[in-house]
Amino acid sequence: MNTEIRTVQDIQHNLQSGNFDEAVDIAKEIVNENPKDVYCLSLIAQSEFNSGQLKQASKTLKKALKVQNDEINLNRNLGIVYNKLGKFKKSVKAYHNGIRHNKKHSEILLDVLLLGISLYKIAPQKALRVIEFVFYNAPQLKSAYMNQQELPFLQEASNIANRIARDEKYAEQKQAIDEICLGFEADKTKRLYDFLDIFHGIQAPRFADKLQRPTYHAFPDLEPIPFYDAQGFSWTKHLEDNWQAIYSELDALYTEKTAVKPYINGIITGNEGLDALADSLDWSSIHLIQGGEFKTKLLEKCPVTAKVLKKLPMPILSGNAPEAFLSVLKPGAEIKPHFGLSNIKLTVHLGLEIPIDCAIHVGEEVQSWQEGKVLVFDDSFEHEAWNRSDKERKVFIIEIWHPDLTKLERQGITKIMELQHGVVEVAMQDSLKSILKMLKKML
Repeated sequence: MNTEIRTVQDIQHNLQSGNFDEAVDIAKEIVNENPKDVYCLSLIAQSEFNSGQLKQASKTLKKALKVQNDEINLNRNLGIVYNKLGKFKKSVKAYHNGIRHNKKHSEILLDVLLLGISLYKIAPQKALRVIEFVFYNAPQLKSAYMNQQELPFLQEASNIANRIARDEKYAEQKQAIDEICLGFEADKTKRLYDFLDIFHGIQAPRFADKLQRPTYHAFPDLEPIPFYDAQGFSWTKHLEDNWQAIYSELDALYTEKTAVKPYINGIITGNEGLDALADSLDWSSIHLIQGGEFKTKLLEKCPVTAKVLKKLPMPILSGNAPEAFLSVLKPGAEIKPHFGLSNIKLTVHLGLEIPIDCAIHVGEEVQSWQEGKVLVFDDSFEHEAWNRSDKERKVFIIEIWHPDLTKLERQGITKIMELQHGVVEVAMQDSLKSILKMLKKML
């Protein structure tokens, strides 16, 4: 008994001293006496894997799993070995076995991600579902490939999974665009195909102005105009004619503190100036529409506003647009320079309550709001705003399609975002239980 303890201690001592080969030799001696020693079998398998003896490593791991079938690391390592051998179904089975026995393990989503990578070689669409489930529930695994502090193994797995997700979504969206563009001349469809490539990182974005850097949607070759002439839009008069009713409805919500939230609500943007306003009511909002979600109860309290919104050319993009909200900037508050998400939309501001010494800077131009008047700009340009008065500044903000986009291009963008968000919606509703159930049926 003492010899066994001493020998195990010798293994650990050698590992701590960096004498891996010596530790493996001791492990082999123990296995000769006790073929069911899981710890030693695992160490030997690691040595075999390191030296490229993949088939032997799989045999050693299977011996260990006969003793301890539910051990998560053994199943994970067997999954990795089978993946390297190109035996993808066996790899998926190994991961699946480890996951179903360890559902509450703190690192279980890493195993699910690795499973998704192996599953891709068998069932690409099912693999996409698994990977997006992991990305939604563990965003740190999605971004791990960019984090130089992470282990190289984790960075590599994250990178592969991101490529799989991109390629699968791209293929589906490309097919949909092919169908939409069927019969159109190439010069009518080029910008849309370029946008799809840019959106998925296949093609570098093209910016027409040095001060224009949309952070999500970068549609190529749109005319770069910071501020637009609001009177050039047919719907401007309708919006301005109803501004007092809109102001009354929105101000009633604000007075009642109905749905008032910090505009930057629990989000870290990475922009120091904007992050200073995170969770702060210095810049607050009441969203009637947010990320494409229509807030029915609030819209019912604002019948005139809701009716006006229906007449505007708002982009309906699943999970992304439009936005329509009351924006309130407290006295002394500043919104530091930043870029908007997209150049496929223009931002419309309807002035509601505008004290002196309030302005907005877009690109290289500065304009001030006027009560009852519309101001239109492209927020993919660097922009900032301030309220240097002693009263609140209130504007109603809406998004509309960029006027340079053709009907075909709008249709294509809408379809791309519908398919993009559809994957996310499935991930939001998915569960580990449903993932395991799906896998059980196919294994």
